[in-house]
Amino acid sequence: MALIPRMDNPICLIENSADNRLGVNENAQTILAQITQPLVVVSIVGPYRTGKSYLLNKLSGRQKGVFSVDSTIKATTKGIWMWCMPHPKKCDHTLVLLDTEGLGDPGKGDKDNDCMILSLAMLMSSAVIYNSSGVINQDALEKVNSTLNIYIEIVHKASVQKMNTQSQKDKDNMAPLFVWVIRDFTLKSDLDGHPVTADEYLENCLKNVLPVKTPKGNRQNEMRRTIRANFPKRKCFYFGFPSADKEVLQNMSQVPESELVPEFVRKAEDFCKFILQEASAKRLRDDRIMTGSDFSHLLKSYVDSVTKCDIAHLERSMSNMTLEKNQSSIRRSTESYENKMKAQQFNTEEEFQRLHESLQEEALREFEKSYVTHEKSQDEYLHQLEKDLKEKRGELWKICEDSSLKTCEDLLKKLKCDVDQALKENKYHVSGGFDAFLKDKDNIIRVYNEQTDKGVKAQEFLKKLSDYLEGIENTIPKTVQAAKKRKQLKRGDSRDCDQLSDYVQDYQLPAGRFDRLLIQLFGYVGHGKSSFVNSCVYTLSNGKFQDLAGEGISNGGKTMERRAYELTSTISIVDNRGFAMLGDAEAWEIYAQLCNFAPFNEKVEWNKSFQVRNDGLIRKMKENKTPDLIVPVFVCSSEHNLSDAESSSIKMFLRKAHQLTGIQPFVVLTKDRKDSGLRTKFAQMGIENVRPVENYIISDHFSDRHKHLNFLNFLKDILQAVNFHLHENVNFETQRYEWMSFLMQMANNI
Repeated sequence: MALIPRMDNPICLIENSADNRLGVNENAQTILAQITQPLVVVSIVGPYRTGKSYLLNKLSGRQKGVFSVDSTIKATTKGIWMWCMPHPKKCDHTLVLLDTEGLGDPGKGDKDNDCMILSLAMLMSSAVIYNSSGVINQDALEKVNSTLNIYIEIVHKASVQKMNTQSQKDKDNMAPLFVWVIRDFTLKSDLDGHPVTADEYLENCLKNVLPVKTPKGNRQNEMRRTIRANFPKRKCFYFGFPSADKEVLQNMSQVPESELVPEFVRKAEDFCKFILQEASAKRLRDDRIMTGSDFSHLLKSYVDSVTKCDIAHLERSMSNMTLEKNQSSIRRSTESYENKMKAQQFNTEEEFQRLHESLQEEALREFEKSYVTHEKSQDEYLHQLEKDLKEKRGELWKICEDSSLKTCEDLLKKLKCDVDQALKENKYHVSGGFDAFLKDKDNIIRVYNEQTDKGVKAQEFLKKLSDYLEGIENTIPKTVQAAKKRKQLKRGDSRDCDQLSDYVQDYQLPAGRFDRLLIQLFGYVGHGKSSFVNSCVYTLSNGKFQDLAGEGISNGGKTMERRAYELTSTISIVDNRGFAMLGDAEAWEIYAQLCNFAPFNEKVEWNKSFQVRNDGLIRKMKENKTPDLIVPVFVCSSEHNLSDAESSSIKMFLRKAHQLTGIQPFVVLTKDRKDSGLRTKFAQMGIENVRPVENYIISDHFSDRHKHLNFLNFLKDILQAVNFHLHENVNFETQRYEWMSFLMQMANNI
């Protein structure tokens, strides 16, 4: 059961100031705003000093009355006072008792103010008790009718504005129960000599007077019709004197009921029983039940309606209140949907979508139950709710994806770590390595599947993991087979072109460690680098000769870009722009190439600013791709006579290239001349791999076995040097940062 704010005493709900202005008491409004139950609002109105507060005290059920009961002739209650309590007969309802100031107080002298008080009570209440004394006569009827004018005008305006949509039944349901209580009734209860009930007595007083012979009579009948029409639910009670003792009459809230006339006590009990049983919850437009929060929201509009006779203001307030209720229902439905979705763990998008559709249906059904009729149709609100749920679904799905993405990426990185390490150690590319890999693969898949709460990206990342492992699995047999061929080759004849060609063609790098093998050429302008590229490609192609790299001319080079040419699926050879002299700028460009930081297919510029060089390094660093394994090759014409200065710079350069790549550079001497002293000079520099060659050129490109063997053995020597280097356990990430630091420092000094 919802709690009702504690009230120790009645509180003023509608204040009636000294200048007869009505206003809402904010404290009372706050109390009402906290009540979420339906309200049964019972108000009592009528002339002052007729015992209204006594009847309300009886309805409250409190042994000591909560409303003021004064024995003087001065009116005690000012404005409208409120008392809230749990309804004694209706579960989960709140009973609100309203005590109004007495009508006709000569001290106030404002008949219009009386009318507003009464009209306000009529608008706010589900039951109105009109308390008077004596009998119902023409004067009493006129007094009731005159004080109802504002209420009747407001109801009439509402009817006109709503006549196309508001049925008579709706009007009757909104009209309060009207109970006329006649105090100090002393007449005999009969009519034309026959006994009548109080209800019959009231109905007889409200009947039209016939025949109508004068305008006055017509006005009297119109008055009766107006009262009947606006109060279709009517009841009457009459009470005799409660006691003959004046002292008792002056202290009725203090004396026990045993001192009152028994018939009076019985009538009071019947009255309370009827009111508590028959007064229903206050209904608003469209037959909707009013709660305490609704009442709080509408209070000011009620006051404005009676003081300004502005039904439009009340209509707007009710429309706004209805709008807020429907919007609040949409918010609650969306929040409930969000909380239930967040409480679940999803492994697939299908699971997520199924629950979304189920909860969306549930939210729409619940909203249909709570929908309050409004200018906007239910379909419009349902469309808004569907739109809000769709947006919320998108937000929640993004959260699911992001969470799963991080979980799966972390797990995948962890599982791949051991495999990557095994690949670096060449664990799988040896005898028995394939079986070891299959065992590790099965274990990795098992661990991945056993990991819980991976989320909606689990299957996607399982596919990535499987593809990664499958790729390694497919390369291991090829690599092992290639290794066997390499071993066979060592024992075979290196003068066999077919055997050498197969060895180069079948060569594979360890899976996962490197992207490809790059044979990086560098050297002086016009020394035959491009022709050497053409010759290597021609030797392995088993086809016709092609000038792919473009031959240079005798007095200068032609190549201005750094380009890679594929020899096999694993091996590429790289042509580079030749240098005139190996200065710092030229050396930096080649070092960047050897360190995996130089881009391909771009024009090579020797003179770059530090900022340009630095930006290029950072850009390549961010790419974080699998590295290329690089073999440095210096190409020099046998006809060239190295000066001492050139020898010194070349020696320093080759030594640094060895440090950066871990592989001792190769030297290719083009235009093979037996009397050239270059071979001796390079040997003195500590270079072991010096190979004289005679390039195939456009004017001399006919296949020659001796030339083929020379190029193939050069490539074989390259691969054997690579195999030796692969035994070293190098951390590539650490090496990249060392390269980066070296190149940035050198760029800063150029």
